Amino acid sequence: MGKITYRVGIVDDDAAKITQMITMIRLCCNNEDGNAIRPKYAIYNLEPVEIPLVPSEMDMVDSVINNDLDAIIIDYNLSSQEAIAYTGVSLAKNICSRLYEFPVFVLTTYQDDLFDHELFDSYLVFDFARYIGDDMERVELNSKIIEQVNKYRIEREAREKELAELIPKAGESSEIDERIIELDTQLEKSIDGRSNITPKMKRDLTSDNIQALISKIDELIGK
Repeated sequence: MGKITYRVGIVDDDAAKITQMITMIRLCCNNEDGNAIRPKYAIYNLEPVEIPLVPSEMDMVDSVINNDLDAIIIDYNLSSQEAIAYTGVSLAKNICSRLYEFPVFVLTTYQDDLFDHELFDSYLVFDFARYIGDDMERVELNSKIIEQVNKYRIEREAREKELAELIPKAGESSEIDERIIELDTQLEKSIDGRSNITPKMKRDLTSDNIQALISKIDELIGK
């Protein structure tokens, strides 16, 4: 049985740190000899993908989306060695706003600043020095990446299944139609939240146009 591979993006402005992170990601939850530190995750591989920095934050978000990633690790202080006008936390928040519940992690050596000035989910924040210097810390982050990707995929598949079951019942009740709109909106946002139709616009569709919405949903599920 082949291993399950997840593509993990890396965003950092320090080439040396990127090299270190690539090594740590490839080790996944194994030691340097390839033996599993946590056997539960022995069936997984993590494939690191460097995402080059660009000056525009929105172009950077587009690049992340276009690279077909399963998760991403972002350095907190992106402007430490290169003139970038946005922070890693700002980029992380923008990615989260475009990709609904997408697994985003922040590596930092500036945790005090992170929590004092730019609040981000502490579950998704890790110390860079410990990540590259402590096997258990590295396994902790890599296992959380795997768990978050699994959760993201399971929840999306559950929405797709429920939506497919509800589509034939469209128009039978306002509750069903509202749930279809809710699920469709969440699925759209998981692909790219910038291009989704707002729930209000969907509610304003007349019954004559509900088939157009259903056709769009069918196309969305097929992506």
